[in-house]
Amino acid sequence: MITKEEAIAFEKQLEDINSKEDRGPNDLELRIEDLMRISLSHQNLNADLRKEIAFLKKRGEHFEYMYNQLKKEKEDLHDKGKRMLKSLETKVMSSVC
Repeated sequence: MITKEEAIAFEKQLEDINSKEDRGPNDLELRIEDLMRISLSHQNLNADLRKEIAFLKKRGEHFEYMYNQLKKEKEDLHDKGKRMLKSLETKVMSSVC
């Protein structure tokens, strides 16, 4: 005969064997589920990062365009200043002579 305590212990062992946290086929199924969740998470993160990279590339192209425009405007203003100084020098020299 089996005692009440032994029966309770045996029942607990059976529950442990049948639990999903147990090693065996259920353990592999849980691991597969975890890996599928992780994979999906990585795919979503990858998609978000690709969107962010595309946005930053476009933003970089915009700022490069703006930089080139400002550089051209600076050079134009510099040349205009030189021409104005040369013109002023010519006027001053002609009025002195």
